[in-house]
Amino acid sequence: MSPKLADIKVEGNDAEVDNFAAVIAAAVKYWERDYDYDFIAGLSGSAFSPVWWMEESCAAWWTEFGNDTRIKFLGKALGFHVVESPDVSNAEYAKTGVLPREMEEFWDRAKETVLEGKIVIMHTWPCWSIITDWNDDITKLGLASVSGFGGAICAPYRSAKLYILTPGPAELTRSEAFREALIFGADIADGEYERPGFAYGGKIYDAILGKAAEEHFCGDCKDKSWSCVCRTMNRIEGANATATRFFDMAFEFLGTQLPAPVVDSIKQGYQTVAEYAGAYTNCEILKDNWDQEQFRTDFYNRVTHMKLEHGKLAKPFRRLVNTISK
Repeated sequence: MSPKLADIKVEGNDAEVDNFAAVIAAAVKYWERDYDYDFIAGLSGSAFSPVWWMEESCAAWWTEFGNDTRIKFLGKALGFHVVESPDVSNAEYAKTGVLPREMEEFWDRAKETVLEGKIVIMHTWPCWSIITDWNDDITKLGLASVSGFGGAICAPYRSAKLYILTPGPAELTRSEAFREALIFGADIADGEYERPGFAYGGKIYDAILGKAAEEHFCGDCKDKSWSCVCRTMNRIEGANATATRFFDMAFEFLGTQLPAPVVDSIKQGYQTVAEYAGAYTNCEILKDNWDQEQFRTDFYNRVTHMKLEHGKLAKPFRRLVNTISK
């Protein structure tokens, strides 16, 4: 029996996984293909550094944007064709309430795609979702999102980015996909990759340190800032743990092309950052202790170490890809 869109489940806790990678994992599973989340997160680059969206005022949602930059590479590696919606200015749409004609036409195409039982993913604030059931009132669209999102929390909007995904043959072997992912991953890890409005590499740790020195970690949440700390640190722990597992998978496929001592040093760096972050992923502990001066000082010092460890691992990561790029 053919799978139905309504049966799609996006797996993973929203505070721990990269929601874009999790949505792609659910899409390929819908096509009955065997790719797991860690592999997809590594291919997308999100495993190698939590992205920081610099325009986001609430620290809870720093890392929920800027993670779709490699979707066409994912298509080549996993086997799907991508049709991308036009870029729409959210600010302009909010001002005029009028979408460009090209975007209106894309919505019509997305509707046809969903009604045919095919995959459309869209950015539904603050996460990515798969449209599982069509409604001309987009606030009533059926959506599949990671656990913890849903209903009014995961809200569609007319100027959102959408992608239509159509399965096909992969253009890259698994080994080629690993190699290209590691090359891009090094650019993400040391911040060489740039995208306007977003920061990668150790920049997220600079942002955290800046906020930690202020009275309120999150200006939007103020006395509930501990919840933004909790979400941020859960995402950092999850991303770094995923990077470690991706390197295990890459080493298995690429073998002697990856010098074991260099791989081990990179993995150790990601593991260390994950362990530091893991000390601040219990929201109840943060709620009870965040206002204590010593607790905040210890937090600041640990994040400083996280930044240093990330900086150290980025250097052998660059040496590694310089080797495999030759």
